[in-house]
Amino acid sequence: MKKTIYYLLAATVCICCGAKIASNNSTAIFDSGFSKKIVLHPQFTVFHVSDSVSELHFKISNKELLYTKREGQDFTSNCLIYYSLFANYNSYEVLDSDSIKFSDSNNDNSGNFLIGKISVNVTGKKTYYLKVTVVDLNRNTNVSNIITIEKTNELTRQNFLVTPKKSMVPIFKNYLKINDTVTIHYKKAKTQKIYVSYYNRNFPLALPPFSITEQPRFNYTPDNRYVLHLSKEGKLDFTPTKKGFYHFQLDTSTHDGLTLFLFSDNFPEVKKAEDMLYPLRFITSKDEYDSIELSHNLKNGIEKFWLTTANYDKEKTRSIIQSYYARVHKANELFTSYLEGWKSDRGMIYMIYGTPNSVYKAEYYETWTYTESINMNTYTFSFVKVMNPFTDNDYKLDRSSSYRQDWFLAVDAWRQGKAYTLNE
Repeated sequence: MKKTIYYLLAATVCICCGAKIASNNSTAIFDSGFSKKIVLHPQFTVFHVSDSVSELHFKISNKELLYTKREGQDFTSNCLIYYSLFANYNSYEVLDSDSIKFSDSNNDNSGNFLIGKISVNVTGKKTYYLKVTVVDLNRNTNVSNIITIEKTNELTRQNFLVTPKKSMVPIFKNYLKINDTVTIHYKKAKTQKIYVSYYNRNFPLALPPFSITEQPRFNYTPDNRYVLHLSKEGKLDFTPTKKGFYHFQLDTSTHDGLTLFLFSDNFPEVKKAEDMLYPLRFITSKDEYDSIELSHNLKNGIEKFWLTTANYDKEKTRSIIQSYYARVHKANELFTSYLEGWKSDRGMIYMIYGTPNSVYKAEYYETWTYTESINMNTYTFSFVKVMNPFTDNDYKLDRSSSYRQDWFLAVDAWRQGKAYTLNE
């Protein structure tokens, strides 16, 4: 049975004050969630509890930690989290740092999560950068993340914390399901109007990497807008009732606010035939796709397409289906923003080409590098961060006509029943 450990860490936390961790956070390769070399995939969310203190909430799967046993003791994991605060992305100067060390005893290793928070002293109305490193002390492995601390004003998303109703455990993802009731907490405890803008938009999937076409501007006029009220404690309960996304604002003269998304009841998993159909558009012609969509039985139409790619080899068909939709699922987990992760530029590249050999992350862009092991050819995809008021996870591919040949080779491999991986 799953259980969640939340703030029980207090009994085992060891605060190590003043641990300075000097490094240049602009030249390192950090976790992007899918590197084969990364064992740990911690999740983080930031909440500004006051003008001077921000909380870094973390969530670590114990399945990714090594539990070891000493004589007379339970199986135990040992974890260290340390952070360094920087005034800008390329700075060497550490403004503040700290660390916590904690252990977890777990006899069955059955899907627990270690969840807790660290208070960070952050003053001034500006943007900071927090380098956070999580270390599995038993395995001697670690992963680092760079987290933006946005304190420019009191209207940005980090001034809100979203939890399940009657809970203080944060929701670490920004997407919900229909009729999921959550509590939205604002940093200040006072009664205040909050404006909810509802958008029901069907965004197209990413164009191929060689297709250089100007995308239309987003229309910020909501499909519906209404007013809710924070309680005197600065809280309100919210239940989404239909697909789309909901933007919560204290001031509609800006675009700043909290956004929650609702894509489908299955999201980010791929369970229904409709979920399996849409991502096929990357590797099918328009006529093929339309034919599958108009099938009398959609599930059978999809299976027939994959059977054809695998020359009606059922075992090969099962393998190619599992590979393709596992990438769709992972893309949803990693790259979802205002649209499903698989529809995004990064999702498209990940689905078709596989896991990159390395990912370089800078302040406003990230670069993926693939190296073929046979002929040592190197392929690079660069993504530029888009300043988007609804999400901080929106990146656009720097497109080029030079990708055309490689793209069609990759698509052709999928159509021949091969799970294409560029880095092999």
